[in-house]
Amino acid sequence: MNNKEVFIRYRGRIVGLIAAIIFSVLFLTVGFGYAVMVLVFLLIGYLIGKWADHDLDIASYIDALFNRRS
Repeated sequence: MNNKEVFIRYRGRIVGLIAAIIFSVLFLTVGFGYAVMVLVFLLIGYLIGKWADHDLDIASYIDALFNRRS
């Protein structure tokens, strides 16, 4: 298995681990409030980018949020 296959298989875990490390460094250096503010701005930027790529489907997010799973 080469590096690309490993990354594709475990990309969610790898990205989550990197995000946790970045948040931890932010928390330790600037404090909790500023770290959360940075994360909120990152989320807003991500959503704007998805919207600009015509890949944002708000209706499916709202539907998934309010529908109960069986």
